[in-house]
Amino acid sequence: MMRIRGNGLGLLMFVVAGVVAGVGGLILNLEDAPVMIMVGLALFLMDFIIRLFAREQEKWLTASHLGGYLFIAPVWAIGIFVIVLNIINGLQLAS
Repeated sequence: MMRIRGNGLGLLMFVVAGVVAGVGGLILNLEDAPVMIMVGLALFLMDFIIRLFAREQEKWLTASHLGGYLFIAPVWAIGIFVIVLNIINGLQLAS
């Protein structure tokens, strides 16, 4: 059986991002694009701040043992992807 690779910190960051999505979408009744941009920003900031504390080490921005990592991607990269995707989505909805 093949094990799924990831780390607990990365999964915890996604749980926190889920709380951000829940508050923005269900409690504040915001549209999807702004909520997902907030989720992407939360993912990016959580991982980047943790990695800043280890910036003296080699490959601090991409090392899987220094910050949140989900499967093969660092969480900060997933956060940037979510932000860009939802900015494009928001622009398409606005026009």
